[in-house]
Amino acid sequence: MPRINQPSVPEHRAAQHRAVLDAAERLIVDNDGKVPTIAEVAAEVGLARSSVYLYVASGKDLIIQLLLQAIPAWLDSLTAELDRVGSDPAERLAAYVRVTLKLFVEGSHGPLMSAASTLPETFTDERVQESHNGLDPALRELLGDEVETVRPLIDAMIHRGAELINQSQAEFDQIADILQRMARAAVNPPRGARP
Repeated sequence: MPRINQPSVPEHRAAQHRAVLDAAERLIVDNDGKVPTIAEVAAEVGLARSSVYLYVASGKDLIIQLLLQAIPAWLDSLTAELDRVGSDPAERLAAYVRVTLKLFVEGSHGPLMSAASTLPETFTDERVQESHNGLDPALRELLGDEVETVRPLIDAMIHRGAELINQSQAEFDQIADILQRMARAAVNPPRGARP
């Protein structure tokens, strides 16, 4: 039996699992959203490839596991910001835009989304869908019946804004301000803009 570095086997396995996910996340960030192979993850974490398979079944499973840890952190950040801004729908949608943009620009969220987009079936995984749907009640409250149409458009503008920032074509605050104004206009369009 291999030597364990924790007080118990379950704690050792949990630590190894965490190390595998952390290594995969580092590789994704360092390689601009490229999904690492299991062999690359094994080399990064210092385990045999067969040992990594104890924690992840495939590249798809790896991305799903990373999404399942990223989505709740995003929802927690967003919930805290929505609570802070109060009940004004335009400000709540602007907060959604800023928090989501920040996650795409800072840390691993943007590269992880790029990696996941190369394996689109990860987004349709039932567990990922259930986790991601935790945001739906708040957005449905903001956007009403138009949520299914407006949300993808808002998300697309966030992704494009993140690309501009990451390509050093614009500053975060500049893009965040523009996107927040656009989001506020979606909730409170200028007079005469809609029938």
